[in-house]
Amino acid sequence: MDLTTQERFIAITISIVFVIATLLAIFRGIEWSIVGAIVGVIVCFCYKYPRQSLWFFLIYLPFAGTIAYAFNSLVYETVGAYVVFSNTYVLVHLVKDIFYFPALIAILFSSYCLSKLISQAKIILLLALASLLVSSLTLFLVNLPEQLANPGTSQAFLMGIIGLRGILGYVPFLICSYYLIRDRIDLSFLMRLHLILIFICCLLCVIQYWLLHTGICPGNIDLVPPANTRATLQARCFVGGSLLYNTQQKLISLPGTFVAPWQWSWFLVASSFLSMGAYLSESSRLWRNIGFVTVGLVLIAAIISGQTTATLLVPIIFLILISVTESNQTRLSIKLTFVTLLLILIANNLGVFGSALDSVINRWQYSTPQGFIVRQFTWISNSGIEMLGSGLGKATSAARRWGNIKLIETFYPKLLYQIGWLGTSIYFLLLSATTVLTFRQYRCLKTKAFKRLGICLWIFILLISYNTYYYPLIVDPIAIYYWFFAGVLLKLPEIENF
Repeated sequence: MDLTTQERFIAITISIVFVIATLLAIFRGIEWSIVGAIVGVIVCFCYKYPRQSLWFFLIYLPFAGTIAYAFNSLVYETVGAYVVFSNTYVLVHLVKDIFYFPALIAILFSSYCLSKLISQAKIILLLALASLLVSSLTLFLVNLPEQLANPGTSQAFLMGIIGLRGILGYVPFLICSYYLIRDRIDLSFLMRLHLILIFICCLLCVIQYWLLHTGICPGNIDLVPPANTRATLQARCFVGGSLLYNTQQKLISLPGTFVAPWQWSWFLVASSFLSMGAYLSESSRLWRNIGFVTVGLVLIAAIISGQTTATLLVPIIFLILISVTESNQTRLSIKLTFVTLLLILIANNLGVFGSALDSVINRWQYSTPQGFIVRQFTWISNSGIEMLGSGLGKATSAARRWGNIKLIETFYPKLLYQIGWLGTSIYFLLLSATTVLTFRQYRCLKTKAFKRLGICLWIFILLISYNTYYYPLIVDPIAIYYWFFAGVLLKLPEIENF
């Protein structure tokens, strides 16, 4: 009997799920068996329908932190002033990858998509492969020998896998976005979708602040030191994860919908580019109005979140994007100036702007960004870093459960410590090639709407490529947005001529 494609897919899915569920039931119990069966079904469907899987991934991404910590009793528990994570902590944070990797594998078999991208961005793909090769050398020549030398006590190889995933795991999103965005309809849907996502996330952050400001959420004031002066899950409020709100100490760091405040801060930075790009390139009056409101919400969120990076960068980014767009944006500049002043006036009357500004000033006085960067580069240059580095994952926060890590909070020193001078140099060339090629694609654009969107995306790529303060390029969501929108920018000339 001949089976249709759909029937074969269902049969294969049932077989795979049955095998997985049976094995897990034998070795791990019925609960793991049920979870394994559900994951197996999702993986099969994501492989079968990669486009839908990627759309779902993009929708899920901004809310991943909120969903992860919504089931707090399964993920973590409070012990005094500290938080202890359960064994399910890592699995919860890997949920989104269930939608990514099966779709990626399916896309890699789409030769028509890859052939176009290879001819257009061969240097990027070659440098990505070179970076993977050198990082693998570090994994097998540094991490693996350390684990073999200390069997039973060292998890250096597992730390290396986690470190490798952080550095290169989302580079293939460049391929995914090139495949996903086929025409103007897909591009319009992408930008409007992100306007909605940004609007919702920023609105939830405003509600989060209101709950803290009114005392409905207690914040950190009554927590046991040192939890009262740092972001912690013990102060979690409404959405997101670790939070810091202690107005007595003039400390505010809101996480929005993300795991931690610094991730939220960089989401706001990315949102400033995406919301402005969507606004400037939109042809529908309704969606332009939605875009304008979203831009205002991003400004509000940047003010009340108390994060130095967002508070300083977001207004500057908007001003830069207004100045570099081709057409006369005087009316928009006036609107944004008026809205910003109005927001500051309202926030100041409510005590919001003063608290957030005090928090930013305190952080700046404690450690200026430029001074912090110089100190970290000085430390790394005096550490005698070898060619292949000290080992992948050795400065990756996500790997701290499997061994001791160095807390390095600037990007290029973090890379130097982990993969050495050789790996860092190749990775730097990869980012530079991405920046140059995407700029060339932007220069090929002819229509105003596409050029406005293109310049917004390219300045975002430029900023992230050469930023060394913190390490957004290897942490959600910038680790995804950078490569995803680089792929979109590479595809823009083709979409424009479609």
